[in-house]
Amino acid sequence: MLRSSVVVVAAAVLMLMSCGAGEHRPDVVLILLDTVRADHLGCYGYHRDTSPTIDSLAAAGTRWTRVQAQSPWTLPAMATIMTGLTHRAHKAGIWEGLFYGLDPALPLLPEFFRAEGYETAAFFNVLFMSADFGFHRGYGHFDCESSVEEITARNARETVDDVLQWVGERDEGKPLLLVVHFYDPHLTYDPEPPFDTLFADPAYDGPFDTSWGSKTAVAEVNAGDVAVDSAGLVHLTDLYDGEIAFTDRELGRLLEGLRREGIADSALVIVMADHGEEFFDHGGLGHGHTLYQELLNIPLVVSGPGMGAGLVENVLVGQIDILPSLLAWCGMEIPEWAEGTDILHAAREGRVLPSSIVLTTGGRASVRRSDQKLHWVQSSNASVQFDLLRDPGETSPLDSVDSVLVEKARFYWATPAVGHPRPVSLEDSMIRALRDLGYIR
Repeated sequence: MLRSSVVVVAAAVLMLMSCGAGEHRPDVVLILLDTVRADHLGCYGYHRDTSPTIDSLAAAGTRWTRVQAQSPWTLPAMATIMTGLTHRAHKAGIWEGLFYGLDPALPLLPEFFRAEGYETAAFFNVLFMSADFGFHRGYGHFDCESSVEEITARNARETVDDVLQWVGERDEGKPLLLVVHFYDPHLTYDPEPPFDTLFADPAYDGPFDTSWGSKTAVAEVNAGDVAVDSAGLVHLTDLYDGEIAFTDRELGRLLEGLRREGIADSALVIVMADHGEEFFDHGGLGHGHTLYQELLNIPLVVSGPGMGAGLVENVLVGQIDILPSLLAWCGMEIPEWAEGTDILHAAREGRVLPSSIVLTTGGRASVRRSDQKLHWVQSSNASVQFDLLRDPGETSPLDSVDSVLVEKARFYWATPAVGHPRPVSLEDSMIRALRDLGYIR
């Protein structure tokens, strides 16, 4: 099927889906963690107790160990989760200095659930997941803290308060799709007490404290214009871990509240991140600037009906798999245009997963097959390959590259857009704010 016909076919699929399938369908709670790398969670082997709630979900359900983000920053990564399409296919992101949101005709995850009789609700906390970028479609209740009129912040505690208030007032009777986004682990790292000193030294008096971390400041570090000393790097890492621990506690409070409402015990609970974070793993800080594993290796934990307790899956999966997997698990058909797969049942031997980013110097892509990962630069056609099993930190490039993976990367970069990504018009004040945050230059 030609990609140009995908939106038309998808719209027809939505129209044909009935609301009365007759079978009992589980509630679904999709937790989206912003900026959480897998190796800073206890269930992924971290030495700190940052994530007891997520760890308990992993113990009660299934944890995936090889999970690739399709982009190292929020807008394209979250768009992939909601569409089941790769970054190059949905094209939400920044292209030639302009922001693009989701094509208004492209079906999103909540639209499938709503068409099947689900009550749908979302609580988001970042501009790029606002209605301005098209993330509101399909939700009966949509609550995004930020918009193009004003960039504001709501921490995990405030988010959970708002979610539980809404849940307590909703009309019961329909199955529920609840999507909750936690932004706290994103810079700046400023967790609520006592998490601000749970791991961090309260006596630290250097510049890299809870007030540091605008995108401009991060860009200055990554450009080599500002140096970060060892004490500063330790302090930032400690604060980041505190943010994860704070978010994890509030996730536990959310699940407790949902249980009181009769939801969480019988629900599918999915925890996934949009991307990771770098702490000088490859000479920089933050995210959005490389395709190394500290930014692409993300957690995925699922508990609930059909999930075996304490299982660990080592198959390669990605964010493109969330939409088809949730549809399959809830008894719905997977649209033929979805690029992902049901990660519980589909064969995946030899699978290649792509990721990409557009930088001021051009585009970059990576493709991963099992533990072989290739980095490819669009402007120069240069590539380098790593063996993640022997070299998980991607510090020792292989002497040669796999020509098949090079062709996979080039083919991926040539992926045409599905439909027509929508440019997002911003007022001058918002452009200035985003420039100050470092998203545009």
